Amino acid sequence: MKKFMVSFLSFAFLLVGYSNAAFAEADRDCGEFSSNEEVMSFWHSNGYSATNDPHDLDRDNDGLPCEVSQSEYDNFVATQTSSNDDNSNDTSGSTDAAAEGEALPETASNSITMVGLGAGLALLGYLLVFRKKHTS
Repeated sequence: MKKFMVSFLSFAFLLVGYSNAAFAEADRDCGEFSSNEEVMSFWHSNGYSATNDPHDLDRDNDGLPCEVSQSEYDNFVATQTSSNDDNSNDTSGSTDAAAEGEALPETASNSITMVGLGAGLALLGYLLVFRKKHTS
């Protein structure tokens, strides 16, 4: 039983380490963007803010990515809003229902490994308690 517990916990820690390494590869930094326009587009399209910044692009927590000025970001948002308004005036039959089912932003993750790890640890705990009851 001890060998089983040691091997299971070793596997669990390796699995957690692997999943964390996969998330670290997807991390974006300010130096990876070629322009302020690109970083603002990434920031705005993913719906990031001072409280929602998984890539830590807003180091000073002012709600603006990569030291972009407030006026520059406001101008960018205004152009995005006006271009969206122009597209919404299109009478080609597109509706707001088309937005349903679109791809998730890059912040979405598949946490099946963590669910499996939690279920495995719960099963291990159950087995230990069950074994303890039968031996005493």
